[in-house]
Amino acid sequence: MSQKQVRESKHFDLIPLCDGVVACIHKAGGAASSNAGIIDLGDRTLVVDAFNTVAAGRDLRATAEALFDRPVSALALTHWHDDHWIGASAFGAETLFLASEPTRAACLEAAAELVKSYEDRAAWDAELAKMEAQLETETDERKQIGLSNGISRTRYAMAEMANLKPRFADAALSGAITFHGAKRTAEVRSLGRGHCADDVVVLLSQDGIAFVGDIGFFDTQPFMAYCDLDLYRKELRFFLDSDFRTLVPGHGVVGGKPEVEQELAYFDVLEDLVGQVVKKGGSLEDASQIVLPPPFDRWLFGGMNRFAMNVRYLYKHLGGEIPGES
Repeated sequence: MSQKQVRESKHFDLIPLCDGVVACIHKAGGAASSNAGIIDLGDRTLVVDAFNTVAAGRDLRATAEALFDRPVSALALTHWHDDHWIGASAFGAETLFLASEPTRAACLEAAAELVKSYEDRAAWDAELAKMEAQLETETDERKQIGLSNGISRTRYAMAEMANLKPRFADAALSGAITFHGAKRTAEVRSLGRGHCADDVVVLLSQDGIAFVGDIGFFDTQPFMAYCDLDLYRKELRFFLDSDFRTLVPGHGVVGGKPEVEQELAYFDVLEDLVGQVVKKGGSLEDASQIVLPPPFDRWLFGGMNRFAMNVRYLYKHLGGEIPGES
């Protein structure tokens, strides 16, 4: 590892996992909005995910280069959600950008929608003003934190919208690819559909470390809106039954099997509560009023919109009918 002074980023914290492997954990209020990783293969550097903005991606690239005194050889994308890949635009042509084919296709579609939305600056200004006004009158601390984080993310996005040129993967992953380095081996593997259309993980078997993307939401509320819940659970159980001791999630703290078990418990608890509403013939609004028990109640801080989307997904998944939707 380089002896250079690595500049602290206002967007993420560096968490060393072992010699040559670092987790980059997003800071509240920063422009990252998700986690990433930096891996020294011995003769090359592999980065996992690239954050929500070019600003955060730029810091990630600079940190990786400073840590190991060389350019980043490859960037592996875990999935298509834009809080993990917009920052890829900060990496140069010397960095191989790798994603699965379903992920690359989804990124192309999402980027087209994002760029189109950037053409309407007035709409973004209006949304920002709306959130700021809501924050002034909001008394629910959970919603206050969510609004503050949303305002920060929106401001960072608006600062980049005029010059954003999304970068897409150079190569499509099919199944798995292994990077053999002088120091360690890294397997980049697709686990298929679960959290979203395709979930890719980066496995460091000799270190007992895995970067699991948004399969993992540790000590924080998962995002279920695009998931297949049965397959999502299967992905989590893959790690529960594995030899990987240290897991870096897409969101939340670095964890391990206890955090996987807790995430699975969240699914069970929320599914049961929403299921009770559906069984009684209750509405989506009724389901939205359910109260999560500890420890999951504190996960709602900063995530009430995510909670609403999770409830909506489960309500439909369990057979509830939403007027106007089939």
